[in-house]
Amino acid sequence: MAQQNSSEEIDLGYLLKKSNNFFKSLAIAFVQALDFLKRYFVILIILIIIGFGYGYYKDYNSVEAYDNEIIIIPNFESVDYLYGRVKAINLKIAQNDTLYLQKIFGSNYHKLNAIELEPIVDIYNFVSKSYRNYDVLRLIAEKQDFSKYAEDLSTSKYYKYHRMKVSISGNDSPEKIINDLFGFLNSNEHFNDYKSIYRENNKLDIEEHYLMIAQIDSLLKANYNLSTMTANVAINNGTDLFNLIDRKKQLVKDLVQLKMETIDYSAPIKKVSADYNLRPEKILQISNKIKFPLLFVLLFSLLFLIIYIFKKIKKYAATP
Repeated sequence: MAQQNSSEEIDLGYLLKKSNNFFKSLAIAFVQALDFLKRYFVILIILIIIGFGYGYYKDYNSVEAYDNEIIIIPNFESVDYLYGRVKAINLKIAQNDTLYLQKIFGSNYHKLNAIELEPIVDIYNFVSKSYRNYDVLRLIAEKQDFSKYAEDLSTSKYYKYHRMKVSISGNDSPEKIINDLFGFLNSNEHFNDYKSIYRENNKLDIEEHYLMIAQIDSLLKANYNLSTMTANVAINNGTDLFNLIDRKKQLVKDLVQLKMETIDYSAPIKKVSADYNLRPEKILQISNKIKFPLLFVLLFSLLFLIIYIFKKIKKYAATP
């Protein structure tokens, strides 16, 4: 028992000694820091003034980058084309290919920083288009994680809407740059030929739907007139009558969809909405007038810390 108490006293004494050494080291470091500030006070003040002046210059001459978000519809099976063109433009920006960019954006080419694209995932709209889409989705989802499949770029072509984010320096010409971008994207001859075919077919579909609705209305009206004149019903049973009414409801629903497509088919890459000059979200934003003085003082202090460590190592190496 006495041996155990002695061991505990030794451990406690060792901890107290280490604690005292730690606080002693902190006190020495604090005194050395004060001595450093006192010795180089004038130089540090000069560095702060220079850093503040340089930071003010950077803030005054810097051009802030803004995000511009656009909701788009890639029509006529143009999703792969859209993503390919955007990738090419980003590569040209990285390569600083001014000739290529000037052809698209004119004198504003240097303001474009980057373009991002992502699908707006809408599984329910995709499934509701047809039973075939539901079967495809079910089969693929059985073989891989559903969330990964939904966000897979290869799946994105099946989603109607996509989000485009365009980073532009300055806030004076975002609409001009984005209009030039869409002018370039919509200048493809192949997809403009598709546009003519799709719009013509859409117009014929609308006419056919109006004609079928009119025919159903005629049958319903004829049945109503006959039923009021005689006890017999022209349509033999209630099932046929229900089917006609149900068919008309479906045709009206399809007609609404076709008229919406008339609006959507106005361009290969349809711009639905746009929000300009959005400030990008930043977790920590420090003014250059504060950042550069701190940076200059830190670099100066780091230089002397390296010299101090080097002297300590040299002194330790010289000790026999």
